[in-house]
Amino acid sequence: MSNSTRWTLAVILIAVNAISNVVLGDTWLQIAVSALTGAAVVAVLIDFLLRGRRGQ
Repeated sequence: MSNSTRWTLAVILIAVNAISNVVLGDTWLQIAVSALTGAAVVAVLIDFLLRGRRGQ
């Protein structure tokens, strides 16, 4: 996975998280979406840190 793909994915996941916070409010579905997108962003960050900057 290239660095541009990693960061594009991270930005999309953060945007989904922010939009779900606004649209869904304080519901159980919003909590689930936030947990999943947050875990995915952390996974992308860990992937970047473990594999380094090989994509450049």
